[in-house]
Amino acid sequence: MNFTQLWVIISFFIVLVTYNRNNKLHRILLGILSINLINEIVCLILLYLKVNISLAYNINTFFHHSLWLIILFSIIKRKKVLNIVLPIFLAYGIVNLFLFEGIQKFNYYTFIFGSFLYLIFFIWESFYRLKIEDLEFFLSNSYILIFAPVLFFFGLSVVFGFKSKELSDTIIFGNTRLYTVIGYFVNFVYYGLINVYIYREKKIKYEH
Repeated sequence: MNFTQLWVIISFFIVLVTYNRNNKLHRILLGILSINLINEIVCLILLYLKVNISLAYNINTFFHHSLWLIILFSIIKRKKVLNIVLPIFLAYGIVNLFLFEGIQKFNYYTFIFGSFLYLIFFIWESFYRLKIEDLEFFLSNSYILIFAPVLFFFGLSVVFGFKSKELSDTIIFGNTRLYTVIGYFVNFVYYGLINVYIYREKKIKYEH
């Protein structure tokens, strides 16, 4: 078990114990962590059986990115945009899965495209809030939540964008690869911010 898998398990149980089942965003967040945890377990089993894990990760990308888009547009209250963006992402992913990169390979472009959609609307909303001087938005717990996957999406998209095994396998120090360093860092921030968000949500609930 590596650091990322352990961090996924810890974060899953933290959210499971502290989430508010009456809060839609909390349920979606638990769904994301559940999907990620299930994916890690399935992939470990497939690796043990020496079966290709690409399809498992491709399915995970569909659900993972879709749920984050739902969270983002729910928080910024632009559900009409979600009704356009989400079908575009899903359609692109399905076409890429069956016609281009295929089911036997990890669909880099689907991951990158979904990440790009999230990042572009996150950045656009952030600039819009700055323009109208809505500083409370950046101090809110909701902003912590939608910021949580930003480095994850950006960091892995940069690595995946080159589709270069040589680049990913570049040794940074000792026997540690570039992909491992970036992967550990972005996942630490990703799940760390989710834990901060859910902790603050519980704290706010008790204060009220």
